This record gives sequence, structure tokens and C-alpha cells, in this order.
Amino acid sequence: MLEYWDGGDPEGRPVVVHPGTPSCRVMGRYGHEAAVAARVRLLAMSRPGYGGSTTTTVPSLLATGRDTAALAAALGLQEYAVHGISGGGPFAVAAAVADPDAVRAVGLAGGIGPWRLLNEPSEKDREDRGFLAQHDAGDTAGATAGYRHAVARDMGPLAGLDDGARVDAFFADLLSGPLTRDDAYRALWAANLAVVLDSPDGYVTDNLAWGGSWDVDPRDVVAPTTLWYGENDDICPAAHGRWYADRIDSSQLEILPGEGHLGVCDGHWPDVLAGLLRAWT
Repeated sequence: MLEYWDGGDPEGRPVVVHPGTPSCRVMGRYGHEAAVAARVRLLAMSRPGYGGSTTTTVPSLLATGRDTAALAAALGLQEYAVHGISGGGPFAVAAAVADPDAVRAVGLAGGIGPWRLLNEPSEKDREDRGFLAQHDAGDTAGATAGYRHAVARDMGPLAGLDDGARVDAFFADLLSGPLTRDDAYRALWAANLAVVLDSPDGYVTDNLAWGGSWDVDPRDVVAPTTLWYGENDDICPAAHGRWYADRIDSSQLEILPGEGHLGVCDGHWPDVLAGLLRAWT
């Protein structure tokens, strides 16, 4: 089972969004007004383990890409674009690889690449690298258990807070920027965090799917692809965008001056949708 949100213009060209990590279909709502204006039907997926979407024991980019194709087919979409935000980026790429005849354009906004290859090791990511080494060695169950424990330790305290304090605490630990003061954006994050805290398996599965060895190759993407990255993004820096650009023949990399992670992910919906429609072939 896959949960999804359906918004924007119901008669518009469809764009399927893979929200970031940890995020579910709720976050798609932030693009609703821009989608109506652009005449885009905007669909946001909850990947396996988030909310009511069925949990998987085998983390896989390609399997989620095939889920995306299956959702599109079930909705009668003969052609569509895919857009991946932050941790949703590799899943959008996987959808383009899994469904090349239907995916007409691809967008990544601050999409994460193979971070163990692109980022210098640090004390901050030592634990994650340990879990992923277990996963690489075939002990996916052990890596999953380790990630579940870490998520419970790090995010469990948020459960006892009210919505405003919960969002403040989450942003303080991970994210910053003007959007953190936007009431509508904060309300969506409060609703999203409630889902994530109730069902953390999606968070865990995401980390294993794009943190471990990839089962898709961006070189296999044939749809025109636009890559938006922030000049000041220290979570998914521009080096990740350059990695994709070096591998996707039909790609265009745009570095947004002065922009951090949240800004590049959710601060440019009108431009992102316009870019996807221009690239649509």
C-alpha cells in the first residue's frame, strides 16, 4: 500500500514528488498554490514505512522507483514528471530509471547523492557509517535495528512536546533559514513530524536505501533533468549536484546564490515547476 497526496490543478500535467527525509506526503502541500498557478497536478508520495505506506525489509531505490511507476499507472498517468527533494532525490532518479517511457522530466532540489563517497568522514556521521557498513556486509537486519535505536534516541524526546516546540527543536538540530519562521510551513512540519514519530520505519529505510550501495545508476536517466542546489547548503552541498550532473547526460545544474538547504528544497516552488514544464519532452 502507498499513501499519496493529490493537489494542485487536477487537470494539469502531473508531477510526482518524493519529499525529503524524514518526510511523507504531507509536505507536498507546500507546493499546492504554485502548482495551481502553473497548471500542474502535484502528487506527493509517502515512501515505504511512512504513515500508511507498507514497510519494507529490503531498502531499495529501484523498488521505490517501481512503486512510483505503479502509482502513476494506477492513476492512469501515461506521462509525468518526477521531482525529488533532499533525501527524496535518489528516489526520483530511481523512478526515471524504472519508468523511462513515461517520465518526461526530472527535478532534484538539494537531492542527496552517495554521501559516503562525497562527504569527508566526521565524528558526526561515524555512527551512520557504522550502520551502513553492517548493511554493506549483508547484515541489513542489524543495521535496521541500529538505525531504529538511533532514531528513537534522537527523535523520541520530540514526542512529548507541543507542535510549536517540536518544530523548533527539530529545526534547531538540523535546519535553518527564513522558512522556519513561516507559519504555514511550520504547520506542515508539525503534521509531518507527527507521522514520522508514529512510524519511524520510513526514516530508517530512506537512510539505508540511499546511504548504502545504490541499485540504480543515474547514467540510465534519459529524461531531461534539472538540478537545483544551494550555494550555502551544508547538508546536501553543490558537490552532490555536480555528481549527478556528471552522470546524467541531459542534465542542467543550477546553483542558487546564498541559498541554504531549506531554501533550495522548498523556497522556489514556482521556479521548480516552471523548470520541469520547460524540460518536459
